Amino acid sequence: MIAKEFKDMKVRFFVMFFLLFGTFVLLVVMKDYTPTLAEMLKNVPEGFLEKLGVTEDFINKLSEWNFYIITQWYGKNLGQFVPIFAIIMAFPVFAREIENETIELLLVRMSRRKLFNVKFFTSLVFTFLALTVLALVPIPVSWIIGEKLDTGLVFKYLLVEMITTYLWFSITVFFSVISSDQVKPLIASIALLAGTTVLGGFVRVLSALNTYSYVLKGEFTLWPSLIYTLSGVVFTYLSRRSFKTRDF
Repeated sequence: MIAKEFKDMKVRFFVMFFLLFGTFVLLVVMKDYTPTLAEMLKNVPEGFLEKLGVTEDFINKLSEWNFYIITQWYGKNLGQFVPIFAIIMAFPVFAREIENETIELLLVRMSRRKLFNVKFFTSLVFTFLALTVLALVPIPVSWIIGEKLDTGLVFKYLLVEMITTYLWFSITVFFSVISSDQVKPLIASIALLAGTTVLGGFVRVLSALNTYSYVLKGEFTLWPSLIYTLSGVVFTYLSRRSFKTRDF
């Protein structure tokens, strides 16, 4: 059953993994063009970049490997894809079986409890595995090219990325369980991610809804970490309960 689950998810698993890995490789290559970029930005009208948060000090620091990787890989490229990566890995987990009407055949072979656990945790483990490799790959690269990287900060980012991944994976699986096709859980999850990001970004009292402000900073603060983890547990429970009681 685990082999079947991996077979079902291998296309989106490898596509997403190599897409993000390619983004990292491109980022490393672009590092050599940082001085050229700094020279080009000097021609931009004074004050324009400051409004975007790009100061002269920030541009100068980009030539430092540690600052460059932390801000551009964890604080932008990988961090921005973490919720989307979790959603793409989770949306067809149950909805595909329901849409293809293969769920009845699987339920003949094993109990609902075992089937839910196998499908949920197999997909989650492979998602965590891909994320861990992508989050830690700058460490061996730094060793190879002889650059210093703050590994403590890297592991903090990995921790908040895994919490964020678990939250959006659990939410999407819930939509996958209650949907009858694969499109609805994908649209619902993306819409919820967009809505919570906008609300959290513009309404201060709802700032906790914006998971991007959490994952891009890489700060393992207690309350957001606890709230997101517990929210993931609640959606996992709701998914399991819905799967046990739904009439297939």
